[in-house]
Amino acid sequence: MPRLTVIILYVVAATFLSRVGVASQTPTSTATAPASATQTPTATAPTIAPTIAPAITPATSIATAKPSEQTLAYAVERWYVISLKDIPAGWSSMKTKPIDGGFRTESQTRLRMAREKQILGMSTTAWIEEDNEGHMLRAGQSQTGGGVSVRVYWEKFENGVRERRTQGATVTERVLPAIDKDALAPVAALRAAQAAKAQGKTEFTLLILDPAQGMKPESVRWQKIDATSVMIQNKSVECERWKSTGPLIAAGSEECIAANGEILRSQVPTGLGVMQSVMCDETTAMAAIDVAKPPVEVMVASFVKADRPLVGVSAKRSITLLVKSKNSPIMPPPQEGFQRVKRNPDGSFLVTVNLDVPADPSPAIVGSDVAFMESSPMIDWNDPAVLALKKSAFVKWSGDPAAIDPLTRCKLLRAAVANHITNQNLGSAFASASETARTKSGDCTEHAVLLAALLRADGIPSRVAAGLVWAEFFAGETNVFAWHLWTQAFIDGRWVDLDSTLGPSGNTFHAGHLLLAVTPLSEAASDPAWASLLSSMGNISIEVIDGAN
Repeated sequence: MPRLTVIILYVVAATFLSRVGVASQTPTSTATAPASATQTPTATAPTIAPTIAPAITPATSIATAKPSEQTLAYAVERWYVISLKDIPAGWSSMKTKPIDGGFRTESQTRLRMAREKQILGMSTTAWIEEDNEGHMLRAGQSQTGGGVSVRVYWEKFENGVRERRTQGATVTERVLPAIDKDALAPVAALRAAQAAKAQGKTEFTLLILDPAQGMKPESVRWQKIDATSVMIQNKSVECERWKSTGPLIAAGSEECIAANGEILRSQVPTGLGVMQSVMCDETTAMAAIDVAKPPVEVMVASFVKADRPLVGVSAKRSITLLVKSKNSPIMPPPQEGFQRVKRNPDGSFLVTVNLDVPADPSPAIVGSDVAFMESSPMIDWNDPAVLALKKSAFVKWSGDPAAIDPLTRCKLLRAAVANHITNQNLGSAFASASETARTKSGDCTEHAVLLAALLRADGIPSRVAAGLVWAEFFAGETNVFAWHLWTQAFIDGRWVDLDSTLGPSGNTFHAGHLLLAVTPLSEAASDPAWASLLSSMGNISIEVIDGAN
């Protein structure tokens, strides 16, 4: 069973907790001597969270400000306590300081949550350096959790961005496309937002460059709601409420911003309750991660109880479910693999998983899409450990392995993953395929990623599927749908579902899966596909129409 709940909530935190405010900032203090802008990050660089660097279109230069004004206005440090359902879940901080020829912004986040009896800690850090025109020069990110650490370093050059990624003992390098020229880094974005507010604008669009999401800017819309006040450290502070919406948080997040530009409170609704960050001092922020206190439980809380039980799911060839939203609308379930979807007039969905009905053909272009064949940070199929495991999958096959048909190859690779991961647990991080191949450890996320890598190594396009799976008994609960990841392989023009958590023999998939999202997983654990599930988490009800016992 998965960590998907934690991953989604982490993405939400990383996305909305460190957004740059849209009001002005009051000068605070003069920074200490800045490090050289040409310095390469070392092991002592920040090791904990993503920075969200908004950029407004059209680009607005910060070069018009005097150096002294820049230093005073942007030498800042802010701390926030993070909570979910009013229970402390972690902290975040953001620091900005001048450097030679520009500015450096660092953001940190640390979360601590529980999955049944397992406590999972996730820490991230991101930093970005920009020139005086607001363009990214270099950036970095690190993520740690469950014993696995990932570090990424980006540097801009004339024709693109060089990326160096380190995960465990594996180091990979690649060249990424050039960043959109209108995408601005944090300080330039803040000044552009200040200008928009000074002009009396109550609505505008920002272009976000977020190292937590890679080097692809995202467009975010800002709308002023009203004037209000919030309690900050037992004091009432007047502020303005702004709403921001974008591809990562479609439902929108809400931020309360003081007249001096300080973000006082940020919050976003989730199906598991409101996640929010509130400004505080460093001591209060650090106390939110107190190991002596029980952390907020997110896995069992995300289970979906069906109206009646499904018994013997592995033997069923077809199951039909009525999927409804409890409150706000949910994303339509995809019609992919064995799943067929019919939208009802009331906004609910009739979903049928039929193992005897072939999947609908996909457009021919899908089979040639490099996203489903590339070696990515998570699906790093060209790693020696992954290639060795792929080779071993066909060792016991009698005859020429090259003559095996694609579907049989998929089944053999699925069985190889099921046999290989012997330490199944809920406490590890979202590990890459190569890391899982070496540690033989993980849960459904590692099963799905490793199988996707083996398929690509064998020349078969693949992607990761996310949704819910039926469990007769899990984590002390009975007859529930729990969040789950599995794999899809592209064979003969169709996507085929494969679940390597089902064991090496017997079924390769069963009808008790409800698909809600698919992704080639081109990025790391913060892939935007996870955030797209936020509207469904805690917001789904399921009625069994056909297939119940």
